[in-house]
Amino acid sequence: MMRTIVLNRLLQLIPVLIGISLITFAVISLSPGDPAEITLRATLGTESPPKEAVARLHEEMGLDDPWYVSYLKWASRVVCGDLGYSYQTKRSTIEEITHALPITFFLAVLTMFFSAAVAIPLGITAALRQNGPVDHLCRLTSVISLSSPDFFVAILFMLVGGVYLGIFPVAGTGGIEYFILPSLALSVGLTAVTMRIMRTSMIETLEQDYIRTARAKGLSFRTVIQRHALKNALLPVLIYMGTQFGWLFGGAVIIESLFALPGLGRLLVDSVSSMDIMVVQGCMLTFAVIIVLINLSVDLAHFYLDPSIRGQEE
Repeated sequence: MMRTIVLNRLLQLIPVLIGISLITFAVISLSPGDPAEITLRATLGTESPPKEAVARLHEEMGLDDPWYVSYLKWASRVVCGDLGYSYQTKRSTIEEITHALPITFFLAVLTMFFSAAVAIPLGITAALRQNGPVDHLCRLTSVISLSSPDFFVAILFMLVGGVYLGIFPVAGTGGIEYFILPSLALSVGLTAVTMRIMRTSMIETLEQDYIRTARAKGLSFRTVIQRHALKNALLPVLIYMGTQFGWLFGGAVIIESLFALPGLGRLLVDSVSSMDIMVVQGCMLTFAVIIVLINLSVDLAHFYLDPSIRGQEE
């Protein structure tokens, strides 16, 4: 069973990568503007680069060929492990991604930590005290959080935590203090949904027969919650957070741009604005691989943690 899940997910990765790369390549090719001219403007620092230089770069980038011919040439190199190089920085695409990926990964991990640390305890408290003050406050907070765009929350945190209070830096990268505000901004919406899932899951778990049986045996309510209810109620939350972990790699684009974090999202934005085709393709492929692998990990974790699924498969 385990081999089947892994094999199916890995096989699904092939058409996903082909589809994403095709769409990305076609969109960039049909976009207005000349990638060669844009590149030379940035590298030469002039608004009117020499036509001879533009023509040479056209040939080097394969822009004179139809987009599907250029795509096939690019795909044949990718199969050999060559993602090309950036026409802006002259560094290999793999080197650009390798430099940016750890920053986005750390931002995603910190976001998940903040979200879990707040959402899980509040969701449990709201479930144990239904329709109480904490429950009503959690509902109100969830509605407000889900209604607030990430960029608005990010700007609010920048003004309060960075400008007015001066506690955290608002741009750049360095120690962990540079990641606090962006991770908090990213965690707001995730925390709201996670808290609601935790509350609903805990309420449903407390209504199960085995919980009543445990209570009938004389176990204290605290023991029932810690040993029986919490473990089962956490499963939907862990699955949701696992899938959202993959989303954070792509969803951090706006946040990384606002806070000037040189992560994968900002690399993609900069590459799109400069029409750096190879880097754009490399970033999109990286996003696809990460999301598929994370979804595979979530499926495997679900298989291990949920006895009912293992029983059905066996």
